[in-house]
This record gives sequence, C-alpha cells and structure tokens, in this order.
Amino acid sequence: MPVSVQDLVDDLADALGRPVALEDRRWRLLAFSAHTELEDRVRQASILARAAPPAVAAWLDTLGLEHAGDVVDTPANDAIEMGPRTAASVRHDGAMLGVVWVIPGPAPLDARERGLLLDTARQAADALWAARAGGDEAHARIAALLGELLDDPDPGVRTRAAGELAARQGWTRGAGADFAVALIEADDGGAEVLERARRRWHQDDLVWRVRGEVGTAVAHLSAGHGPDALARALVDAGARHAAASSVLPDLAAAREGGAVAAAALIAVQHVPELGRAGAVDGLGAWPRVARLWDAAGRPAAPAPLPALLAARGGPDLARALEATLDAAGDVAAAARELHVHRATLYRRLARVEELTGLDLREGDARLHAHLAVRMWRLAGSPVLG
Repeated sequence: MPVSVQDLVDDLADALGRPVALEDRRWRLLAFSAHTELEDRVRQASILARAAPPAVAAWLDTLGLEHAGDVVDTPANDAIEMGPRTAASVRHDGAMLGVVWVIPGPAPLDARERGLLLDTARQAADALWAARAGGDEAHARIAALLGELLDDPDPGVRTRAAGELAARQGWTRGAGADFAVALIEADDGGAEVLERARRRWHQDDLVWRVRGEVGTAVAHLSAGHGPDALARALVDAGARHAAASSVLPDLAAAREGGAVAAAALIAVQHVPELGRAGAVDGLGAWPRVARLWDAAGRPAAPAPLPALLAARGGPDLARALEATLDAAGDVAAAARELHVHRATLYRRLARVEELTGLDLREGDARLHAHLAVRMWRLAGSPVLG
C-alpha cells in the first residue's frame, strides 16, 4: 500500500525534531506535523485555513521556488510574521507539485538532515503523482465540466460548471481570477502535448480536453503568465500552432473565449508572419478576418479579387492594393514598402480600380478591399486564372 503524505510528514518531523508541512503549488496545506510552539503565526494561520494567508502566498510567489535548487533556505519576513524556513521542492518529471517546509528553529539543518528532507520530497512527489494519475473519476468529472463550460448553450449550465471547476482546481482562492482558453493544432488531437503543457504550467492551473482533432486548454493565469505565454507554452510542448483568447475575468466566459481562440488559431495557421503561437490581443484584426473567412467557406479569393487576379500581373496589383491599404492610404509609404516608384504604384492602383470597380477614395470600398485581400492571404495568396 502506498505511503501517505501525512505519514511522510510525520516521519520527517520525528527524524528532525522540527515542525514539517507539505503544501501544493498554490500553497494549500496537504499535510502537517504536530507543533506545540506558538511563535510562528503563519504556520498557525495556515493550519486553521488549510492554506497560506493571501499576503503570505503573494510573498511566496516572489521567491521563485519553481526555478530554485532542490533544497532552499528562505529568509524571515517580519512584515507577514513569518520566520525562516528550509524548503524542498516536490517535483515529478521536472514539474513542481508542491513544497515540503521545515521550521529549522535556532539551528540550521545539517547535511544529513537536508538529505532526509530531500528524500521526503521525492517520496511525496511519487505519492502525489500516483494519486493524480489514479484519479480516473476526477479526470472524468473535469472532462464533463469542460464539456458543459465550452459547449453548452445555456448560460446557467456554464456558470454552474465554472463554479465547480474553479472549486476543484483551487482557482477561487487568493487575488487574481483571470483565465484564458487556448486551442492547438497537433498530431492526433494533441493529448500528449496538452498533458506535457499541463505539467509545465503550474500543475492545477491548466486543464484540457481533446474532441476529435481539436485540443483545448483552459488555464488560470498568474503574474507573468498571460495568454501569450500560454500559447507559447503549448507550442513549446509540441503543438504545431497554438492560439489563446484574451484575458477572461470570468471563467463562465470560456465558451466565448474558445470561439475567439479558434479564429486566432486559423490566423496563425495560415499567416506565417504571425508566428506559430499568439493570443488574440496581439494578432491585430487577423482573428476577426479569419472568423469571417471561415464563415464564408474559406474562399480562395473573395470578391472583388477574382477579376483582379485573373488579369495580367494580377498578383502584383493585389500586393499594390494590400500595401496601400496597410499603409492607411499613404502611397509614399506603400511605394517604399514595395520598392517601386510612386508613379508606378499610382498606375497599379488605377488599374485595380478599373478591374474591380472600386473607388479607393471611399471608406466603404477600402474596407471591402482590405477584407478581401486579408482573406486572400489566409487562403495562401493563390493566383487564379
């Protein structure tokens, strides 16, 4: 029978003669030893609330323990009434699951005692991972909640699913309640990619599902880990492309966030200059155009471009139109971008108007043309005729 984390904590406390505690990555108390000394108010508060007080959690987040060594001595912080600690990171496959804390008292831990602490952390990692991996029922429930959150048209169902999922993952405690939804393109739906990303993304802060060929991640965000970082983390984990929604202050908005992320994914899949990963807010108008292009059946060249592209020198004319529109009508800037003389560009624009019937002096005509050119780019800029 696997050893419990409580047994591990009690055994280490007995061996060291010092108080010991085990917390998860979000500073929730998982196990603690007996403690008869009353000087450490932070330990008392953590035991009573089963989690570190918000001010303590905020300070602990600044210590960078996820990137620190295996055993670290942390200083006292008089402002939050927390004494010095010795900590060992609890890791599985490089991912941080939590921390084993020891209150050293007046004498620091010697080499033998630090070795015992490190060994306990390794055993705790095995125990926590075994519990996580064996939680088929919990995994099935999370999958069901994601289905309701991302697919159900009833706002009431989505709100209830958001509440239960947040409570299960510990996303309701502490300051900051921002979220993001990301979609990926990966082989076989990306289950391995998403699981790898979950292990790297602060553990309980990311959940995922695969439906058909679509992999979706829902993530709790923290300082320095916004939607852009989420998309990059998914590509780093092996996704060919990944796109994230903007920040969602309300988890119940995940369905809308998923639709926006889907449009952003189309954009990064079809416009190489956007890169392989991105978030909606950093992709300009491309996600909106991608959504329109997808709804229109992904045309190779929407009106009025077919007549333009079928003409002699059609691609050059389309690029002249695109550069001018991207430059907000500044012909001089567009000519520099294209490396042509302004007179040449004016002649090409006149030919564009002749072939398409557009009057590029009109705002509506420019909008129509710009949408058509962007869709042409999404389609791979094919040449017709």
